[in-house]
Amino acid sequence: MKVGMTQSVFATYMEVSKKTMEAWKGGRTHPTGPACRLLHILALGEDVEYIVAK
Repeated sequence: MKVGMTQSVFATYMEVSKKTMEAWKGGRTHPTGPACRLLHILALGEDVEYIVAK
């Protein structure tokens, strides 16, 4: 999935560390719970900045 921002910025939006984001991307670990649900919604084509806006 491509969201148009760096891993560091996306990690900040997801409120996880950059290392966690790298592990997800590398397939070493997988998101669970709310992070998994949010990524699923994003995969459906929703706008990431709209969804994670605070």
